[in-house]
Amino acid sequence: MLRTHIIIKSLIFALFAVLICLSPTLNIIPKKLVVTSFHDSQRLLELVFISIVLLYSVIPKHPFIVINETLRNALYALIALAITSSYLSLSPRHAYIEISLFAGLSYFAILIMRLHHENHAQLIKWLTYAFWAGISLSMVSFYVGYITATVFKTPVIWPAPLTGFGNVRFFNQYQLWTLGLITLPLLAFDLKHTYTRRMLHIGLVAWWAILFFSGSRGVLLASLVGVISTAIIYKKTAWPFIRLQLMHITAGLISYVVLFQIIPNLRESAVVTGTIMRDTTSDRLELWKLSLELIREHPFFGVGPMNFAWYNNGISAHPHNSLLQLMAEWGLPATAIIVSLAGYGLFCWIKRFNTNSLQSLTKLNFNLVIVLFFTLITNAIYSLVDGVIVMPISQVMMFTIMGLALGLYHEQHQAIIKEKSIFTSIFAGLVLITLVWSTLPEIVQSASGSTKHFSVGYSASGPRLWQEVK
Repeated sequence: MLRTHIIIKSLIFALFAVLICLSPTLNIIPKKLVVTSFHDSQRLLELVFISIVLLYSVIPKHPFIVINETLRNALYALIALAITSSYLSLSPRHAYIEISLFAGLSYFAILIMRLHHENHAQLIKWLTYAFWAGISLSMVSFYVGYITATVFKTPVIWPAPLTGFGNVRFFNQYQLWTLGLITLPLLAFDLKHTYTRRMLHIGLVAWWAILFFSGSRGVLLASLVGVISTAIIYKKTAWPFIRLQLMHITAGLISYVVLFQIIPNLRESAVVTGTIMRDTTSDRLELWKLSLELIREHPFFGVGPMNFAWYNNGISAHPHNSLLQLMAEWGLPATAIIVSLAGYGLFCWIKRFNTNSLQSLTKLNFNLVIVLFFTLITNAIYSLVDGVIVMPISQVMMFTIMGLALGLYHEQHQAIIKEKSIFTSIFAGLVLITLVWSTLPEIVQSASGSTKHFSVGYSASGPRLWQEVK
């Protein structure tokens, strides 16, 4: 049993590294499996990854955090509402995909929490280095493309040279999840060489320069709200982190102007094809209007998880707003539970980690509290204008950060820990069976060569589960 435990956990770590480090830059899945897009490749990796996490949750015994009866009943009610909503939807099988996907990701967050309990310093360093490895590959790809475009006077046209994402906003999600955690080495690690610190600063400035190049107003707004919120809650204790953010934002903006405005003008070539002052948001308004109509017509159970795509003939299979998506698809009661749980979690976090209690923490945990708060706030804000809860890499990174937050909170809170009950194993098994059963038809169909891409048959264009091609 111990050997099986080690093998499966090692496989989970390997798949996580591949998903986070390599898949944003390289198409990992062989083309023999008819994977025609980076999105589909990342989704397949995510599904395999979650399946192994669920298998790991079924086989070995490991500790979990005991929650109070009220929270437990809220989770039971949420599960019941999600299953009912899925059953009543136009496409129940695809609704079951989404709820089993999020249930599996929740087990992954619990795994991260447990690993944090075992050796939090090692886990934080491993995750931070994994994030740095991934963004380093992305930056090499981007800046090699930039240099080539500058030398040969060839415009950089999206998605090249960042080929790992079909849309610039999906890449922005990846950036936003990393911005906080990758500053930890400068804030909390024992870096003995000045050269290492300088390289990290250069990397962070280069990462922000790419963000300005991508022209995401939503990310900049979310980052601004995150910085302000962090400053309000943690005051002077957050200054080292905020100072780093402001330094890198400023230097990143200057680098953007030099690289994509001044140099192209001197070279008399158009290197950049976008700017921060980009197109309108009329498409968002139409999606939000449709969401409100669906909420009015299906207030209690919604139209079913993932089923927004069956009601939209437009350009998007989701409304680009996490709150409207939950209300339209899961229903108002389920959304109220989710929002209440999130609000209660935020309340407990601020109550436990305040400016006074931070003084008693280690240097690593002190900075981790601030970084996790900033990361969760910024991505929650950005999810109101983009599909943060939809894209595969964003989903995995979201539950990674949530798992770290749970691990840190319960480590400091001295919560009751006991062995996993038989119910959690059985439920993990049921989720695994549901996930495999519900996702297998499209995978088998594509692998057999009967289609040239994955397709679930909804009417909207763009990705939701797969990169739907019209």
